[in-house]
Amino acid sequence: MKTTFTYFLISCIALFTFSCSSYQAKKQEALLPFPELGAIVKVKGNLWYSATEQVGLPQWTQLRVTAQEMPFNRESYFAYAKATHRAGKINSIPYMDSLQYKPKYIRLQLLDKIEITELLNTSKNRTVRSYLEKDGDLKMVTSVDLALSETEITFFNQAEAFELRKDDYGTVILNIVDSGTEQAYYLSDLRVFNYGYSSFCWGEDQYHRLQIEHIAPEGEKCPKGTYTKPDKVKANQSYVKF
Repeated sequence: MKTTFTYFLISCIALFTFSCSSYQAKKQEALLPFPELGAIVKVKGNLWYSATEQVGLPQWTQLRVTAQEMPFNRESYFAYAKATHRAGKINSIPYMDSLQYKPKYIRLQLLDKIEITELLNTSKNRTVRSYLEKDGDLKMVTSVDLALSETEITFFNQAEAFELRKDDYGTVILNIVDSGTEQAYYLSDLRVFNYGYSSFCWGEDQYHRLQIEHIAPEGEKCPKGTYTKPDKVKANQSYVKF
């Protein structure tokens, strides 16, 4: 009886340990995906608010994208190596800072900031804009970096056009046009290892209503007369009225 109870206790402990390990593995796996290109994220420091939950996606039908071949440097390679390690994958891109030839990666970037600004100010994005007004730490993902093979990089370089679309479930798709044919890729299937975000620069329209005037890339200041914090526009309105 004692032996049976001991065996039962050991089995329970093993099951509990396995369950915890499985939970931790799933939790870690959930932290791996990067936010989608065009998504809204909450930034604290240099990190997105949650790797498992992006704040949302604005309402749009398609967005034009540019693809640029970039050489790895110390900073970008560190980001790639870190992302690869966290994903539990093999680092297949060798890099030495002393070598003259540097491996390359592809940077996808939203092409038309004016188009995006106009879209965010439309009535269909009123709810999104209202949400953005309440939190100045919300940013927009305007670029993602992809680790691709040399063959894939050549394909991207030769493609004629790139655009983002959404499937029936709202998931972002990268549509590539090449020689009259189109190929679609889910961003989640591409090897994203880093991303860049832009801040919203707020101003007012002719009726003194808040609106987004500009989208400033990370590290760039808003143009004069616009602010990253919507409250500053309201404070300026009050000062003018006074």
